[in-house]
Amino acid sequence: MSHNVTPDRLLALFHTAAGTLALLAALTMLALLSGCSSEAAADAPRTAAAVPVEVAPILEAEGGLPIRTSGRLALKSERALSFKVGGLIAFLGADEGDFVRSGTVLARIDPREIDAQVIQARSTLEKAQRDLARVEQLLADSAATLESVQDARTGVSVAQAAYDIAAFNQQYATITAPASGRVLQRMVEPNELVQPGQPIFELGTNADGWVVRAGLSDRDVVSLALGDPAEVRFGAYPGELFAGRVAQIANAANSATGTFEVEIAVADPEQRLKAGFVADVELRPQAENGYRIIHIDALVAGDGVTGVVFTVDPSYTDSLGLHTVVRRTVEVAALSRDRLAVRSGLDGATHVVTTGAAYLGNGTKVRVNTAPNP
Repeated sequence: MSHNVTPDRLLALFHTAAGTLALLAALTMLALLSGCSSEAAADAPRTAAAVPVEVAPILEAEGGLPIRTSGRLALKSERALSFKVGGLIAFLGADEGDFVRSGTVLARIDPREIDAQVIQARSTLEKAQRDLARVEQLLADSAATLESVQDARTGVSVAQAAYDIAAFNQQYATITAPASGRVLQRMVEPNELVQPGQPIFELGTNADGWVVRAGLSDRDVVSLALGDPAEVRFGAYPGELFAGRVAQIANAANSATGTFEVEIAVADPEQRLKAGFVADVELRPQAENGYRIIHIDALVAGDGVTGVVFTVDPSYTDSLGLHTVVRRTVEVAALSRDRLAVRSGLDGATHVVTTGAAYLGNGTKVRVNTAPNP
């Protein structure tokens, strides 16, 4: 028994204007004639029906899930400089952006008031010391009581303390640079009235390098440890990657935001960074394991908690060199750029289907073309 439908003819029919009807008719004819067809003709529909796909390997996560956040770049050593006392600004010796050396006088309060307070306290102390000497002499002459001497000594102690306070305040009516660095901000102008402790300058020093300060939720912060690596990107330098590491983790949440502040030390070997840059940060916790990473293109359906992927074993083929895919439901842990972290559902699997996954069903025969890395 013979027939006129060959594999070449079947493929040709598929590309004609009536390809769909012709293909159905051909498949019907092949089914009727299957008992007497040749082996090559019998295998033709299986070969033609195989879906071409691309696959990617499933990777084991090295550490925990990546954490993405953003923050502000700052010098590790940033100090707000202020006066111990209030008064009128008499002198400002630096402006924003200026580089100053350690010990440079940056600002002074008008000294007339504080100098007068020092003179007053010193005069009061000197009088108390004279009173004490006179009462002690009277006591020696039996003309004064011991109580009078004790009161005079107390008066000297009080006057001495008042003088020490005035002298101390006089010393801190001048702001000097505690270290060499750059003035990041100047908050006042000359002749402005300031209060004690009001910030006058913000000074940054390069001694301890740059850090990005970012806030993390309690769920994320518990997976981090000091020294964990980070990738940092700045809008000022698009496409460039700066290496970083976790340098400090807060032990308490910020009362205003409810987040935990984390400092990421950033390397700047070419000295191009500036305070205030906004940074995109990807943290890589190293202490946590147990996740598997797949390419995002493998996901064909999902609800944010679970997803559907197709897996295939590239090392196993049937007699025609085709592979069989398996439909799997996976538990999604996190999404990072073009990768998907999976908690469960991939036991025993080595590769997922990426290109062509949308056209598959459980048990579909496929032809694997390439296996790109995720």
